[in-house]
Amino acid sequence: MKIIAMLILFCASLYAADITTTNTVGDITTKVSERTAKDGKPEVRIESVYRGKARILQTLSRPNKQGRLAIVSRSYLVGGGLVMIESDEDGDGVFERISLYRPGTDDLEMFTRQPDGSLKPVSTEKLVAYKQQKAVTDKIVAGSFQKMTETNMTDEELAKLLEETKQKVQGVLKEKTSDQK
Repeated sequence: MKIIAMLILFCASLYAADITTTNTVGDITTKVSERTAKDGKPEVRIESVYRGKARILQTLSRPNKQGRLAIVSRSYLVGGGLVMIESDEDGDGVFERISLYRPGTDDLEMFTRQPDGSLKPVSTEKLVAYKQQKAVTDKIVAGSFQKMTETNMTDEELAKLLEETKQKVQGVLKEKTSDQK
């Protein structure tokens, strides 16, 4: 569930990044976008690594309990398609969830890291619930970004659209969570 929320946060933060830095070594380029809160403290940091023009790795960092930025997810891409995300669900610095995607399809598989470091597939029930949430979220996000690309939105209109999208996704996640209880 947090992956979907991070996806929305990622999309919103890419648009309104406060600071963007680019570093190129050979054909590998790293772009870093950081967003700060109104109080000046870091809110999110996105580091994207490109081989040529193709994005191959993206990390998302958010403040941890001590207020320092810590990586909460890594996304791996091949040929422009997402193939794997590993995420730290509880902010302890350990990537508890691994999600594997088959590019160009809706196929995915999920695993959780056990305390001994081994991986265990999530239950079929959790996988089905995640797929349903992802489908609904993808539909909401796609609709929002279609609106964004079809019109010349002002910064304020885009910020409002992104906030509405975030609220819709949170509503869907809340509804799904209550349905599962």
